[in-house]
Amino acid sequence: MNSDSAPPIDFSTLARADLVDDGGRALDALLLVTGDVAHGVAEAVRQNYAVMPAGGLTSAIGSFDYDADSTAAFAGVVAIRPRGAAEAELVDGTVPVEALKSHQVSIDAVKGMVAAGAGLTFAQVNAALAAAVGDDARVLIDLTSIGSAYVGGVVATGGMGPLRLRPSATLEGAVLADGGAPRLLTGSDLDLVEGMQGWTGMVTAALFRFYRVPPNEFGLVLPVQGTDIDALAGLLSSLEPWTRVNLPGAGGRLGNGETVLNGIELVSRDSLDSFVAHAADPARSKAQGLLQSCEYAGADMLACVTGWSEQSVDDVLFSLMDPETETIGGVMIEFGVGFSSGTEMEIFHAIREGAPDLARTRARVRPEGRLKPWTTSTDINVQAPADSGAIATILSAYSDYRDAIRALAGELKGAVDVDLSAYGHLSPHGIDPHHRVTLFADAGQEAALAGARQAVAACKRALIRDLLHAAEHEGISVTGGEKGIPSLVEIARAGGGFARLPDALKTRFERARAAIAAAPANFTFRAPADLREG
Repeated sequence: MNSDSAPPIDFSTLARADLVDDGGRALDALLLVTGDVAHGVAEAVRQNYAVMPAGGLTSAIGSFDYDADSTAAFAGVVAIRPRGAAEAELVDGTVPVEALKSHQVSIDAVKGMVAAGAGLTFAQVNAALAAAVGDDARVLIDLTSIGSAYVGGVVATGGMGPLRLRPSATLEGAVLADGGAPRLLTGSDLDLVEGMQGWTGMVTAALFRFYRVPPNEFGLVLPVQGTDIDALAGLLSSLEPWTRVNLPGAGGRLGNGETVLNGIELVSRDSLDSFVAHAADPARSKAQGLLQSCEYAGADMLACVTGWSEQSVDDVLFSLMDPETETIGGVMIEFGVGFSSGTEMEIFHAIREGAPDLARTRARVRPEGRLKPWTTSTDINVQAPADSGAIATILSAYSDYRDAIRALAGELKGAVDVDLSAYGHLSPHGIDPHHRVTLFADAGQEAALAGARQAVAACKRALIRDLLHAAEHEGISVTGGEKGIPSLVEIARAGGGFARLPDALKTRFERARAAIAAAPANFTFRAPADLREG
């Protein structure tokens, strides 16, 4: 049955959606889970419902300006979630991308293309590629949440992983449903959906170029001290040649020689402690070993270097190391730990992904007798040259932010608990070391929590201003953030408004404004006022 012949949907029979906005406010919405997203969207618009895309149903990112008045002209709000599946259903390559259901995938091995429905994860897409093309074929959307994030959501949020590639770097096209017939967007029109949080419509499927990568996946974990800015900057500067991503034609072998570093991730010792407290073996035991490495090295963070190579992990380490100093960019390797392909890398991914997942989970769960936690994360992506001085300037801004948050935690002790965890990206092509702050307060302490929120927000604005200032004087560039256009709005607000943005970000901001102005009100009701004002 195609969308044109599908029966009408009775939205009044749907269950309520368990969604909150970025401020923790419950959203009054119905929930539709469907494999035919285009039909669901068309029906919602036809029946005058406001539409909110929904993924994992944990939050509604980018809904921070939502209020009941903005939906008064609609019959209600419906959250539409693409229906997932245990594994992707492979369909014939002649099926148009616009016709794919949320759980379907099609592969054109000759052209190096894979089309995927919005309800699939990239782990499922890569599994389909492995079966049809080979184990070394994959889509270069290397999220830490590769096993849970949906294709549609990643395109809509503009999410980036350790490679620091926006989806559009390997995205050939995206299908947008906004009430009419779904249409395939390509080229510069991808700006109508990438990072737009569903403010212009819903992504029903996406077409990606896939590539071949070296056969051996590896991980190197190096204990580092967060206050040793020069050592961290030296590490990143020395690894820059291996982090350059030279994309070949679709279906081709990824460039960079025998070894490609696909990420340099930061995991704080606090995050690792939380992981050990909640994880099961064998990941728990391995994480305990990493904690011991931190202890021996006197370190408070781990730099997790990952990649693919034609070589063994020991040979990779030798390639990266300076034989005279026996360091990598000045960072000692004595207490480092190596991981190889297979089960070892599965354990490594469980640790690297588990630490931030636990931080996010803590921020969503209301402890007994306490108010709902409030949380915010730094999501500003900065590119830097292979210059340790420029990189040190960026890392110093984050060190100042950590100091400010820790000082605030001391001031608020006894009234509000302040939890700070760090995890994120350190590639010079996209430095974005997420620092998540979560506030906890007892029931009845609403005023104290509100004051603490304002203080943390002020610290975050100062960080953004520091990064923008560095971009003006250090040869670096602020390129946006992890949450797409919402991050861009946050940067503009902190920096003093649209006029203070770097030129490249001004262009993206203006394109976002134009896209929202042309989109149906059924979707734009959630967009920030900054983008709805000409």
